[in-house]
Amino acid sequence: MITVEDAKAHCRIEHGAEDGLLESLIAAAFRQIENRTGQVFDKVEGAEMVLDSLPSGGAGIELQWTPVRTVNELVFLDPQGVEQTMLATELSLDARGVYPKLYPVTEWPESKGQRASVKVKADIGYAELPADVRAAALLIIGHLYEHREAVVIGTIATDLPMGVELLLAPYVIHRVG
Repeated sequence: MITVEDAKAHCRIEHGAEDGLLESLIAAAFRQIENRTGQVFDKVEGAEMVLDSLPSGGAGIELQWTPVRTVNELVFLDPQGVEQTMLATELSLDARGVYPKLYPVTEWPESKGQRASVKVKADIGYAELPADVRAAALLIIGHLYEHREAVVIGTIATDLPMGVELLLAPYVIHRVG
């Protein structure tokens, strides 16, 4: 995604004394972007979503992430409480729409209705960081690096007209409710 070297070049830092700070600013920038857009930009392998039961009939499971690169498996408790696994070959991912939906290739098996009895494991996030999101992240990192205090006194500030909000606008998932 964005390396410490990328952040150092953007902030024009020529020493390694603040590498730890830059790592934390990179993480903070991505959390801000992900909170703002509702999407996952950092590649995560093996993310886990927990449910209380499998749906009945042909209903799909709406996954909590977007985008989802692959679903690895679904682990659930059968009616007798024995752990069962559905592999990726037994699952179908419908990536249309805001949040992807997971369906069985044939039909959902019976599951035990119990808290946290179903776990979906998936690889999520963008395979490659879009250029405009990268630019927005670097703007945020630069801002946080230059302004390390909660309050700046004695300056007049204004948002950059072609700044972070404009760069992230195409990726924002608008929520209702």
